[in-house]
Amino acid sequence: MGQINTREVVMLASQVITTSGNGPDINMIQAWQAAVISVNANTVSGTLPTFDFFIQKKLGQAATTDLVGNPPTGTAIYDDTLRFTQMTTNSTRISQLCTASQVPTANATIITTADWAQADAAIAGTTGVIRIGPLGGIWRVKYVVGGTTPQGTFFITAQMIPFST
Repeated sequence: MGQINTREVVMLASQVITTSGNGPDINMIQAWQAAVISVNANTVSGTLPTFDFFIQKKLGQAATTDLVGNPPTGTAIYDDTLRFTQMTTNSTRISQLCTASQVPTANATIITTADWAQADAAIAGTTGVIRIGPLGGIWRVKYVVGGTTPQGTFFITAQMIPFST
């Protein structure tokens, strides 16, 4: 078995965050089996500060003038792939994403939860949530900030793990 070559990527450079926003699009090329993503919070302050971090995939959308078989040129949308547990203090959260085939439930011949409504920083809950599926494509970080005068220094990194050969 050959050496596994991982790729480590800064998804959000260390910065002071006081309001909601998002990071830039990052091309996470295909060919990854898994990703280990960490968000690090330092010097969190304010009254009841809350910080929600999402990893999102960019999905192209068709414009009314697009032709079948051509790339979409409409306004792209973003869909949540991962929502970290809400952060309120200095801490580090780690999550592991992986590809997985969808498997029918016992004695079923079809998969009944194969789609979902698009969620832009709206995937359910305040605890960690993951959508299993293919890794790669265009990713970005989105963050939603709450509380009174919230502030914190954050950075997010990803370690991409390739399919083994």
